[in-house]
Amino acid sequence: MRSVFRYRELIRNLVLKDLKLKYRDSVLGFLWSLANPLLLILVYSFVFGHLFTGGPPNLVYFLMVGILPWNFFAQSLMMSTGSILDNGNLIRKVALPMEVFPVATVFFSLAQYLLALIVFFPMALLFFKVSVAWSWLTFFPILVLHILFTVGMCFIFSTATVFYRDIRHFTEILLMLLFWLTPIIYDIRTVSDSLRTVLYMNPLSYFILAYQDVLYRNVFLSLDRLIVLLILTFLSLVLGYSLFLICKVRFAEEV
Repeated sequence: MRSVFRYRELIRNLVLKDLKLKYRDSVLGFLWSLANPLLLILVYSFVFGHLFTGGPPNLVYFLMVGILPWNFFAQSLMMSTGSILDNGNLIRKVALPMEVFPVATVFFSLAQYLLALIVFFPMALLFFKVSVAWSWLTFFPILVLHILFTVGMCFIFSTATVFYRDIRHFTEILLMLLFWLTPIIYDIRTVSDSLRTVLYMNPLSYFILAYQDVLYRNVFLSLDRLIVLLILTFLSLVLGYSLFLICKVRFAEEV
């Protein structure tokens, strides 16, 4: 990974290039990264505040605590499926660590996630009347683990897509299934024990529950949940990067 750090400027330029391409020829440009979460909050506030009632207290805030990190993961994973294939010409012509491409997709999604948080936290204080708690400080280590876990998963999916192009379409279906198997729009404490066992088989559930604990329930992350997050992150990175290293020697001929 030292080579990735050595090429950090390349990663930064790849992220900036993707951001510029996304908002190219738009009037508001990067302001859309702030407008999107704002509009999302307003829509959810109307729908779940007037059309659908019930659920956990301060429901819209509960939903946003889970949806924003989910969007970061889902967008990173979906973009990673093309991170190697879409840079095939560059890979065949220039000698550089191919790890930078999946990593750049994660940081691109992370940049948008951080911009969304710039809107979300002030809205939480002013609009949802949420009080700041000391537990919010543990949001940052959870975010770091979430980023590293996502990097590992992106290594796996970017590698698999090089050899099996159907992985792109499979990922769309998988993410749709995982969304409903992740306690984002419902409180896991309200589901039956048998269904709760199934939800705990989803690694994303532990990250979303950690965000909900520190930001919504205002409790510090328990030691057992922290250990689970550390294990998931370690396994994701080790398995993902090992697979990437084994297979990357064939990337140039496959893309």
